[in-house]
Amino acid sequence: MKAALAVVFSALCLNGSVLAAWVTPKFKLNTASGWTAHGVANGLATPRSLVFDSAGHLLVLEKGTGIVAFTLNSDGSVASKTTVLSYSYPNHGLALSVDGKTLFASSSNTAWKWDYNATSLKVSNQKKVVTGMDNDDHVTRTLLVSSAHPSLLIVSRGSNNNLDMGATASSGRAQVKVFDWTKLPSGDVGYDFTSQGKILGYGVRNEVGLVEDGAGRVWGVENSADNLVRVRSGVSYDVHQDNPGEKLHLFGDAQSVSSGPNYGYPNCFSVWNPSSGFPSSDSFKTGDWFVQQPNSSAIDTAWCNSNTVKPKLLFQAHSAPLDIKLGPKSDPRAYVAFHGSWNRSPPTGYKVVAVPGAISSSAWNPTASITSTTGYVDILTNSNVTSCPGSCFRPAGLVFNSDGTRLYVASDATGEVFMLQRS
Repeated sequence: MKAALAVVFSALCLNGSVLAAWVTPKFKLNTASGWTAHGVANGLATPRSLVFDSAGHLLVLEKGTGIVAFTLNSDGSVASKTTVLSYSYPNHGLALSVDGKTLFASSSNTAWKWDYNATSLKVSNQKKVVTGMDNDDHVTRTLLVSSAHPSLLIVSRGSNNNLDMGATASSGRAQVKVFDWTKLPSGDVGYDFTSQGKILGYGVRNEVGLVEDGAGRVWGVENSADNLVRVRSGVSYDVHQDNPGEKLHLFGDAQSVSSGPNYGYPNCFSVWNPSSGFPSSDSFKTGDWFVQQPNSSAIDTAWCNSNTVKPKLLFQAHSAPLDIKLGPKSDPRAYVAFHGSWNRSPPTGYKVVAVPGAISSSAWNPTASITSTTGYVDILTNSNVTSCPGSCFRPAGLVFNSDGTRLYVASDATGEVFMLQRS
């Protein structure tokens, strides 16, 4: 009887607002030793990015619907839900200014800002910050306001397709750029992404997750390419099952950069598993660059080594990292949301992982190097990844509460938000 009452109580709602207590996740949440997980909210419309405002409300961007705010209880569960913005265009990016008074959100083409009141949970004075970002295939535009330089908004834009051969420094695609959101162009037109702003880095196929460490250095996680082959002596070798590796990039300080370097795409890819598909004549190691086919322009592994910047760490191919957050100072790890593969058998990803690291002079760095395939550990996983994506949660957005004791996770495919904390 007590168990039945608990289930009923956890499902109680009033005008769409959960009264208090946890909700039952659609699929079982498996956690690493020392961690517990709870269902916080369900019934959401494709939740993507998460942020906490200055009053402790959990803001959630619902793709194609708008932004909602959850008021939380002392245990981290939801007390009530309020609609902050009803707007069908935002699809992923969500950020707050350092002072908490300006809210940012993005669609595939535009990033906007609003004056935001964390007490009334209302927005006003909508303005365009960046436009001209629309393209096919990769349509998320991640937003990050620099804590080290509060006037700077960092925006990522993905490639036009799986192998966008036109994604150069001047194309405006497959790159991360920086804009001063406090000095917008006159009129409500915003910056043009392609022709304005500073390039923090280009040659990044789809850099969905962005985070800044305590030294003001920007890090990102990249979704690398699908269906790659390696052509040698006219023979095509299918290497896509375990290659290329997904990437953890270090971009550096958003203010000091004048024109960021090339991080490889669409020519250079990282070897994750050299034993998976490559001909023995390649003699690759994990972390090496490879190209699909050396061509007449002399773009080969040697060219990649001389002209591009390698990632700092690799993740298993097709994991699809969508967000990255750094733990509090007492926990020098980065946490990454793996949305999960779509064309790997068996599937991989569909989990939240922790990347062990170390902090020196406020700068964070991963413990493992690019040559490692064990540089991270699972924290939150699905029970049976072989049933994914159909019967799985799919992590998308992450955010820590103000004291770093609780990590909230958005699952877009199931319309849920979970909470992780150490048991």
